[in-house]
Amino acid sequence: MNEKYKTIDSWRTLRQMKQKDQTKLQLPERRKSREERLQQLRTNGSQIHKYKRPAKPSTLQKHSVSQIEKAKQKSLKSANNTWPIKWLFWIALLVIVPAGAGITAISALFKLPSQADCEASYWPTASASKRLYCAQILATSPTVDSLLQAINLVDVLSNDHPMRPNIDGNIEQWSEKILSLGELAFQDGKLEEAIKIAQKVPQKVSAYPLVKEQIQNWQKTWTKAETTYKKAQEHLRQEEWNQASMEASRLLSVPNVHWETKKYQELINDIKRTRKEGSKLNQAREIGEQGGLDNLTNAVKKAQAIGKNSYLYQTAQKLILNLGEQIADMALVELNEGNWQEALKIVNKVPENDVLEEKVKDIELLARAHSPANLGTIAGLEDAIAQAQKLKTERPLYSKAQQLISIWQQEIADVKIIEEGKKLAQPGGISDLKAAIAKLQTVPPYNPRGQDATTLIGAWSRQLQQQEDRPYLEKAEKLASFGDISSIQAAIDEASQIGRGRTLYEEAQQKIQRWTQTVQRYQDRPILDNAERLASLGNLEQAILTAQQIQQGRVLYSQASSKIRQWQSQKEAKENLENARQAAALGTADGYAQAIILAQKVPTYSSRQFEASQLINQWGQKILSIAMDEVNRNVPLAIEIASKIPVSSVAYNSAQSQIRVWQTWLNTTTPEYQSPTPKSQSTTPEAVEYQTIPIPQEQSQQLREEN
Repeated sequence: MNEKYKTIDSWRTLRQMKQKDQTKLQLPERRKSREERLQQLRTNGSQIHKYKRPAKPSTLQKHSVSQIEKAKQKSLKSANNTWPIKWLFWIALLVIVPAGAGITAISALFKLPSQADCEASYWPTASASKRLYCAQILATSPTVDSLLQAINLVDVLSNDHPMRPNIDGNIEQWSEKILSLGELAFQDGKLEEAIKIAQKVPQKVSAYPLVKEQIQNWQKTWTKAETTYKKAQEHLRQEEWNQASMEASRLLSVPNVHWETKKYQELINDIKRTRKEGSKLNQAREIGEQGGLDNLTNAVKKAQAIGKNSYLYQTAQKLILNLGEQIADMALVELNEGNWQEALKIVNKVPENDVLEEKVKDIELLARAHSPANLGTIAGLEDAIAQAQKLKTERPLYSKAQQLISIWQQEIADVKIIEEGKKLAQPGGISDLKAAIAKLQTVPPYNPRGQDATTLIGAWSRQLQQQEDRPYLEKAEKLASFGDISSIQAAIDEASQIGRGRTLYEEAQQKIQRWTQTVQRYQDRPILDNAERLASLGNLEQAILTAQQIQQGRVLYSQASSKIRQWQSQKEAKENLENARQAAALGTADGYAQAIILAQKVPTYSSRQFEASQLINQWGQKILSIAMDEVNRNVPLAIEIASKIPVSSVAYNSAQSQIRVWQTWLNTTTPEYQSPTPKSQSTTPEAVEYQTIPIPQEQSQQLREEN
């Protein structure tokens, strides 16, 4: 009954389908474009051969008619007999009924049923011809179920049935159509559906051995395409754009419309999109590499723009994780330095990530625990320890929490010692301060409160040293007040007992230096006074030797050095003036010029400077007189002599005036004619003579008076 209802439903479906041209489905013989192939496959999948109704069995009908005519002839002949009419009736009835039944059976056997008959047929009693006809009607529908129903409808007939060859031929055709529908599904990208369709081909058909081979080809093609596609995807994940494009181009050679069209285009679009996302990811990397909180947070924002559907999503997430770890590490650095508020500010910028979630929470907890710990009280430290103890062994910062707990516990112990030390030092006596210092020295410098303990020890030590060393300094001052050398020296010795590094050491050294200078003055003043006395007597050499007895570093050394330089200058000035007088004693212009040069070496601060100036003026006048005498004989030579008078001489201005006048004479006087010198004779400096110009007697006398 189920088979009947299923078949009836198929008939109703077929009746609703209006197909005009139905041809046998064929696979493409040559490779066409992707669009043409897909369209052709879809078109061919819906084409099925029209089924021609077989001719009516007219021979059987004729045979049945002839039998009926024979029966009629027999009945006519019997009517002429003498038999009674009733016997004739029964005889005719016996002949006609079997003959009619046979004719009806034969007619029913060869008569083709209508489509409505196929829908209402009871198949267990249906004839073979009806089954074949209805199966052909079912096969006109291009669906796998219709073709399988058609095969099942006729395949129930025995192998020795007269219509078996015709049935087997139809089954072969329908099986090929099923395999073609599988190919269409394969080309449309439905591999599993194609395999299921192909596996429905009856095993006894001749084309069945091709089914397994076809399925293997499909799977091989599909596997190759999938491998290529996955390689391209992996290249995209690795940001290898060129390799991904090369793999995508290989899909164009895959003999499958789905892969070489739809999947190829999908991959090309993915490459374009992923390449843009890769550019954003590179920007995020570059910004993150610059370091700093702002750059790291900006890099995170850019990386977060990569969506979950992107091939670079995992890469972006790894980058975000790395950037987040850097931000978290920055927060840890601030936390380790005690900047818990800054640590909280930084850790809030760590991106949301399952890997970093626990670490971020731990940093926040420990940062908040620092708040009461920074109060420095025992209660605050105990509160901080209680918060840190919330981190269990499986937490990321458990070891850090244990480290802080240990530090804070040690800090509690240090606080207790410091409080005890403060109580001991409160009276302020020497023994009290020593006891307090000894107490705090039990706190190592590297302990949490080691710096506080060291600071207090330093303050108490200074206070203690002042109390210990002040008596030495007071005694030294009392000794120095006597003013004599022995008392001052005793004061120096007393103050020297205050060692380096002590609180009053600098003060003691200042007093020692002042007292030492006083002693040195007492010792060196007689030496310097003696040197000055010798210098006043003109014994500069001995004065210098005496002053040099005062050594460098002593209080009067700078004064003695100044005196020595002064006396050395006076000595040199004296020597220069003596040498100048010797040069001037020659009475020549060159001698006077040399004398002036030596006299000019006398320093301006020297006591011999006035004497040197007078001599320079005197010798300048001498040079000018010599020039005036020479001008009557040789004007150029007179100009040369007058030019030797220095600016510092009072005769300088007069000499310059005369030089200008004499130069005017040289420019306005015509030189006497001289015979040309032969070229063969060379002119030597010794042969050159100045040209003499006669000067009127009254003009020469006037010049002398002016000078």
